[in-house]
Amino acid sequence: MALGEAGFVAPLGSERVPVGEAVGRVAAQAISAVRPSPPLRVAAMDGIAVRAEDTEGAPRLLATTDFELIDTGAPLPDGFDAVVVREQVTIDGAGAHVQETVAPGRHVRPVGEDIPFDEVLIQAGQRLGAFDVALVAAAGQAVVDVVRQPAVAIIPTGDELRSAGERLDAHHVIDSNGPMLIAQATADGARATLHPRVTDDPKLLAAEVMRAVLSNDLVLLVAGSSRGRRDYARDVLDELGEVAVDGVAVRPGHPVLLAVVGTTPVIGVPGYPVSAAFTYELFARPLLGELLGALPPRPTVEVRLAEAIGGRDDSTCMVAVELDSAGGDMPTATPCARRAGALRSLAGADGYVIVPPGEGFAAGAVVTALVFA
Repeated sequence: MALGEAGFVAPLGSERVPVGEAVGRVAAQAISAVRPSPPLRVAAMDGIAVRAEDTEGAPRLLATTDFELIDTGAPLPDGFDAVVVREQVTIDGAGAHVQETVAPGRHVRPVGEDIPFDEVLIQAGQRLGAFDVALVAAAGQAVVDVVRQPAVAIIPTGDELRSAGERLDAHHVIDSNGPMLIAQATADGARATLHPRVTDDPKLLAAEVMRAVLSNDLVLLVAGSSRGRRDYARDVLDELGEVAVDGVAVRPGHPVLLAVVGTTPVIGVPGYPVSAAFTYELFARPLLGELLGALPPRPTVEVRLAEAIGGRDDSTCMVAVELDSAGGDMPTATPCARRAGALRSLAGADGYVIVPPGEGFAAGAVVTALVFA
């Protein structure tokens, strides 16, 4: 990724959070067990705790001093080393009538059976899921060190833009890119904020960009990156900082801008929804991965194309696809509409296929699809 390779992006520092708030966060260092689980010998079944040697030659009658009732998960009393399950014992006034011989340790969970003391449970750079959080909590960790959440600012621009729910005239456009980019960044572990929209005024745009870079790790400036009469993003970013990339040979999303203002990376995101979505996927997401120190790559799957996919001589093409796993030896991929503003088709996409410059794929071809998680 251009900004990362140029040294403009470095992993963020760490912060300590309660273990219950660590889901979705990236471990800043390895997390080990500070307490074994179970922390002492416990019964694995309901029954009676016994000395295994007393059950030899069963059936046997054990005196009341030679056993104790015990429930699953209860600590094994001192002096006992096994459990006879409830179904194999009858208790009356004479004692416990044991129907089976048990070996030492039978139906007993030893100390650390599930989680040994000091075992490494989570590696540095690993993203914690719900079950990871449970594991860490069971191992005695009340707080964990995680990479600080990247702060991402999304700045929508354009005189015609309005938010859903506002009064709309016929020429107004509802901002769908802002909520979409918020959702994409949040899903990847960022703390994303939608800034107030900015009209097509370069001075106002510059002021909002400067406000954003002061308190964020990444800024997404939406629309204004093309070369229309009211597209000011390029001039504003060039004035405020350094534009490292001005357009890429990728479609959709070719008018993207990659810049740095102060020490904060700024991405000029094209305004068409599909272009905006893939600009995030190809440029913003890798940047977040560098800030976090880790971000899992998209899973891949081999698919068979239901329809041909054409390419372009001058660009790499990203083609959204719907996947169908019903029947056949592999999923079938159907290309979605390829217009840059075809938001409905994007909403139905399960992933995408990359078409290199000068290439295309015939119907029935087996290709690799990247799957949206």
